[in-house]
Amino acid sequence: EFSGGTHNYPNPGVLVSPEVLDKTSGQTWDSILDANPWLKETKLVAKPDQVIKRRGKAGFLAINKTFDEAKDWIMERMCKEQQVESVMGQ
Repeated sequence: EFSGGTHNYPNPGVLVSPEVLDKTSGQTWDSILDANPWLKETKLVAKPDQVIKRRGKAGFLAINKTFDEAKDWIMERMCKEQQVESVMGQ
């Protein structure tokens, strides 16, 4: 790798797990914001935590979104059947 395996980003990524769908779990959208207040201050990129080729063409990439737009984009797709080329899955 060109970077030598290290990446220095001013804001780290945040993994949003399916737990946000269960109000009794530990992860909520509010807890994510409390732990990462910078999410409201910058534009975001949202994408599935899967290796998908041509992610953008398949509609699995949201770029330059506010927190609320990224949240809506994630909730529309999380734990729902999706088709990537000829494969269906969650």
